[in-house]
Amino acid sequence: MPTEIIFTIAAVITALGVIFGGVYATFRLLSRVSQAIGVDSRGRTISERLDRVEHQLWENGGSSLADRVNVINEHSVKTAAEVELIKDLIISSRTEPIQVVRKPRQKKAI
Repeated sequence: MPTEIIFTIAAVITALGVIFGGVYATFRLLSRVSQAIGVDSRGRTISERLDRVEHQLWENGGSSLADRVNVINEHSVKTAAEVELIKDLIISSRTEPIQVVRKPRQKKAI
């Protein structure tokens, strides 16, 4: 009889431990989900944060990342065209080979 009571108490303690562990794991999971979806340290929701990201992805008149990339692309195309023009002008104006002219060194008077 006493062993039956001990086994019953052990079974009840084990069952309570399993239930408590399950409740605690569920609480931790819900807490992490709440942190991910909820408000960040600055008080912004995930919706507000995604709006800021979306604002940067599409052109909106100059303040987005897409607008800045387009401006850089236009400048690089313009620079490449200017370099090609300068290169063509230099190559076409030279009909004879370039010769290096060295001037003799003059000794400094002491």
